[in-house]
Amino acid sequence: MAAPDLAPVPQPFLALPWYNSAPLPNAEPALPPTGDPTELSSRLRKACEQELHCDIGFCHGHQAVQAHRVVLSRNPSISLDPKNTSNEIAVQVPPELKLELVSDIIKAHYLESDLAGKEGTQRMILAALAKPRRKATPTEWAALEAVFGPLDSAGLAKWRSLPIALSAAYAAKQFTDCLVSVPAGGYRFPAHRVILAGTEDGHFFDAAFRWPGQSESKPIVSMPDGLSKEAADMLLKLRYGSYEVQADRILEARHFAAVLDWPTIRQTCEDRLEVLLAQGQGLDAESLLAVVSHAEESLDMPPHLKIGALTAALRQWNKVTEVAEIDGGAQLSASRRAELGVLSRIRDRDGHITWSLEEYLHAAADDLLDWESRLEVGAPRKAKVNMEGAWAHWQQMLFEYGYIFGVEKAEEWRRRVAARREDLRLGRSTAASNSMKLPPGKVWFEPTAEWREVPPNAICPAGLDFRFDMETQKNYARWLP
Repeated sequence: MAAPDLAPVPQPFLALPWYNSAPLPNAEPALPPTGDPTELSSRLRKACEQELHCDIGFCHGHQAVQAHRVVLSRNPSISLDPKNTSNEIAVQVPPELKLELVSDIIKAHYLESDLAGKEGTQRMILAALAKPRRKATPTEWAALEAVFGPLDSAGLAKWRSLPIALSAAYAAKQFTDCLVSVPAGGYRFPAHRVILAGTEDGHFFDAAFRWPGQSESKPIVSMPDGLSKEAADMLLKLRYGSYEVQADRILEARHFAAVLDWPTIRQTCEDRLEVLLAQGQGLDAESLLAVVSHAEESLDMPPHLKIGALTAALRQWNKVTEVAEIDGGAQLSASRRAELGVLSRIRDRDGHITWSLEEYLHAAADDLLDWESRLEVGAPRKAKVNMEGAWAHWQQMLFEYGYIFGVEKAEEWRRRVAARREDLRLGRSTAASNSMKLPPGKVWFEPTAEWREVPPNAICPAGLDFRFDMETQKNYARWLP
């Protein structure tokens, strides 16, 4: 039976250019990026969530949402009296407001985007406000704006950035609740406990605030001995969100940032130091000497910073040496200065940077022995000459090493390397003798640029320079000069 005729099935038609560019009816438009919260923003937001060192409460009956005036001061619409030194300010919110909505608005004040400019932060805050905006009734939203001011783009444009608001409060000594005392000079800096002690760092201050006998209203914390007023002020400003690092205080600040358990500030100092060392222009010879000396004594300085400090110092080694001689070896001993002088010449010759001459000699010997182990008897003479020249330079650096650290150590090192080289030569000679099928008892002689004794049973390649020692009755050979 013949198959029935089937009508063609209509195929759907998609206007692909239109489909790729037009959004679906229910699709939401793509929002510009908001970035991620800064370290300062995340740290303070955690402190707010854990109600750490809060000094203001937004009360609703017997419940309250805790916050920090120093953070809320970024919002000019919130009435905060800087003359009120009380640590427990209470603000009554309208009874029709839910505390959950108040909490969401307060937490938005702690947001700061890591994107450059104010736009990223505004978008981040608007995104955070979208949720309470959807949950709130028009009456509740109007009540929230009566307390916190306009919460739209125009209102947020008047907010200051978090670092600027915090730094301004620190400079004006507003809403401070503790004193930071610097023993050197007896200076005291009014500060904010929530800035100094975090939930995950700042344990030095956290322990100081809980120390028995400490004042609860305005505790006084003594900074560690040895910290200068200038470095203390810079550390505090960095903790408040500043990015300015003074080059002449960077090492001191890095050290005490670790003592105070402020790892982010320590990393900031290290990043800035790395930039200064790479540029080679931000540090003078005296500062470079201090950096190298600090790197010598520091057990926890990252290796890349140690090498960076050494590299920058070697670039200006003549100037650094002059400064080192003036201070009479207070920062670098005479032997270390001599060693760094040799390392400077190595850098000028080969571009190699190592922390010590011994490290360089070890690495160079290993590389040269590996190179020589791969060298065949029939290798071009140019390759052999280059290798011998590299060994000659190594011997010269070993001589410098012996001058600085003692001849016996250098001589022992030379003997060990010479024995390993002789083993390699013997291996090549044996392999060449076997491949050439020399008569029994005969060995192939491998010449170098230096005079080497020719054994009586050796067969030498053509084109060598020979000499005979009448006193010892021995033959010597080398390449023709």
